[in-house]
Amino acid sequence: MAAVLLCGSVMAQNPSPQPAPSPAAFTDRDAANLLAQVAEALQGHSQKKLLAIFDLSRMKDAASFQQQITSFFAQAESIRVHLNLAETSAEGENPAVGVDAEMEVEPTNGSAVSRKNERLNFVAV
Repeated sequence: MAAVLLCGSVMAQNPSPQPAPSPAAFTDRDAANLLAQVAEALQGHSQKKLLAIFDLSRMKDAASFQQQITSFFAQAESIRVHLNLAETSAEGENPAVGVDAEMEVEPTNGSAVSRKNERLNFVAV
């Protein structure tokens, strides 16, 4: 299980002349959009895009996370990922997202393809 912070805008845009927009409820669609960004960054082998999705300033052990991502991308020739939204919870201050993740990684050293299935938990801000 992993817990990370994702950045994402879930503010409602109110077309009527109200004083200020209010936060909208975090929806499955919001979660799916964030997961699509994660999958695209991984499959596109873009460390920069992947790290930009996370709010590293609020993440515990962010430096270690960045090092792990750097090492992962350096060791992965190709990455295929499927992220299936399993659940969302908009309870409390920050919404949570449960994801069933399947990943297949072809290493740069030519060894056998690695496959992993995990349940991941994200906290969106």
